Amino acid sequence: MELYGTKGIMPDREIINAIIIQLNHFKFRRSSISYQYLIDAIYLVVKDRNVVRDFKKNVYLPISIKYNTKPENVQWTLSKLVELMYANTSAEVIYNYFKFFIDEKPTLKYFIVAVARNVYEEISDKYLMY
Repeated sequence: MELYGTKGIMPDREIINAIIIQLNHFKFRRSSISYQYLIDAIYLVVKDRNVVRDFKKNVYLPISIKYNTKPENVQWTLSKLVELMYANTSAEVIYNYFKFFIDEKPTLKYFIVAVARNVYEEISDKYLMY
């Protein structure tokens, strides 16, 4: 599986820009490598929804290869990034985005899939093929 490949209906740059727009709802340290991992993870889900069946193999592994690290490191780093985001983003923003109660926090996988779904819906209107 390639990251930022040339195949597909939607231009990759447009997908990445849409991901960044969605992530701007939340407070992240955008200069960290884990933020780039998150963009890559969401990108992979947008490009192929079937990757969610095995996150370790289909999401964490390709990212770990790209950055020359281990899939476990990618997952751990993403978990910490999202945990910090929950601590730094207002509960109201999180609720409005996910429709979760204030004291609930979506899992890492749910976070990635939900953002990917919003990205896909945002850009699919322009590129939907029948």
